[in-house]
Amino acid sequence: MYRSAVVKDRKSACLEPWVIGLITFLSLIVLAVCIGVTVHYVRHNHRETHHYYSTLLFTSDKVYGDFGKEASKNFTEMSQRIESMVKNAFHKSPLRGEFVKSHIIKYSQEEDGVLAHMLLIFRFRSTEDTENINKIIQRILNEKLQDATGPPKLDPESVEIKKINKTETDKFLNNCCGTRRSKSAGQSVRIVGGTEVEEGEWPWQASLQWDGFHRCGATLINSTWLLSAAHCFILYKDPTRWTASFGVTLNPLKMKQGLRRIIVHEKYNHSTHDYDISLAELSRPVPYTNAVHRICLPEASHEFRPGEEMFVTGFGARQNDGFSQNHLREVQVDLIDTDTCNDPQVYNGAITPRMLCAGSLQGKRDACQGDSGGPLVHPNSRNIWYLVGIVSWGVECGQLNKPGVYTRVTSYRNWIASKTGL
Repeated sequence: MYRSAVVKDRKSACLEPWVIGLITFLSLIVLAVCIGVTVHYVRHNHRETHHYYSTLLFTSDKVYGDFGKEASKNFTEMSQRIESMVKNAFHKSPLRGEFVKSHIIKYSQEEDGVLAHMLLIFRFRSTEDTENINKIIQRILNEKLQDATGPPKLDPESVEIKKINKTETDKFLNNCCGTRRSKSAGQSVRIVGGTEVEEGEWPWQASLQWDGFHRCGATLINSTWLLSAAHCFILYKDPTRWTASFGVTLNPLKMKQGLRRIIVHEKYNHSTHDYDISLAELSRPVPYTNAVHRICLPEASHEFRPGEEMFVTGFGARQNDGFSQNHLREVQVDLIDTDTCNDPQVYNGAITPRMLCAGSLQGKRDACQGDSGGPLVHPNSRNIWYLVGIVSWGVECGQLNKPGVYTRVTSYRNWIASKTGL
């Protein structure tokens, strides 16, 4: 026999309307307080980047001609010293947490010394008063640089600063050679299956196109000149059929220019690959932007050391006999000493003093077809990038004991200067 369930009615428990209203009111107050505290915290702790243009007079036992030339060794050394003095001044001040960096952009000769032109970058809370910040920065430089030990001898009283915006800062940096917008210089795999780059990472990279098709890479060395490989132009000599494009993709491209003339090195030897260097003059100057500007050229006397990390970039194939890529790629390679590269099992004496090897004897990290003429680059201690080599030749791509061979740029500094004045 089944027993039916007996359900008893229970009186529902309910709150009085005034209690519900009170709870709602208190909840809204708590919510408003939480939002207010959060907004105050975010506003108080949010930091904004502030940019300044500064000048500083100094004297030195070196004459202006020794360090006034951009990208020279003496320019780098002088800039490092002054930037270090400025950094130390702020690190010993209340703004040590807000100071980001200083960057010398140029020098100018004055009657009573040399004027260093410099960018200063800080990160301040958004609640800080701008006028007060300016006074503090000026005071710190005036006071703390008194203790700076040279050379050079600084004149702290000569310091002048001017607030500028990011666009102005970018313009100053873009007019300097070898600056770039980098995500990180971490490890990457080869162009043969390599890593795509972001806009502004390698702003000097150009694509040389014959009748609209990518054939070689090139490097922007000033607003009107590209440096590339001689072998790119041996069969294709008519400058009117060549164009140079800029940006990280071939389609769509960032900018395109025609070529006015092509200069191939007079001693280029197709059989030995020696003197594999050329210049291409653009039909009109390239305007410098964050995405497009020039690299620095090293001095003829500069020596890059075996084992130093370099980067090579290009639109070339990802495997031997493959197709060019639409998106620019990068690979980190190591400089290999010439004696090793001339070993019988490597290139058996084919590497001349005007060439260098970079990559890996284990293979895999290499340039490939379509990368010819492109840049092999290296940063100095100030993170300014220099053109070390030009992609020239090799045996297939990424093969064991067959690293990439590059035209050694330092061997051709006089030739480049004779043709371009650079």
